[in-house]
Amino acid sequence: MARLLIFFFVCAVGYQSYHLYFGEQGVKRQEELAKQIAYQERINLRLKHRNQALRAQVHDLRLGEEAVEEHVRSELQYIKDGEVFYRMVNKK
Repeated sequence: MARLLIFFFVCAVGYQSYHLYFGEQGVKRQEELAKQIAYQERINLRLKHRNQALRAQVHDLRLGEEAVEEHVRSELQYIKDGEVFYRMVNKK
């Protein structure tokens, strides 16, 4: 009788241990979720910095003509009347 009780106790502990570690809400799942959260937080931080830079750029474009002029000159390669544009090409 005692052996049967010990066997039942070992089986119950083994079953509970299995579910604690491999179950739906087990330790393994918690570790996976922690990794996913850390990865997503890194992505969110990178996007937050990018959004702040874009907000600053929009703010500059709304407030000053100098920022608009700089943007047009750099992105669209516009020049003013009377200016000369020199394009340097590297030979390879």
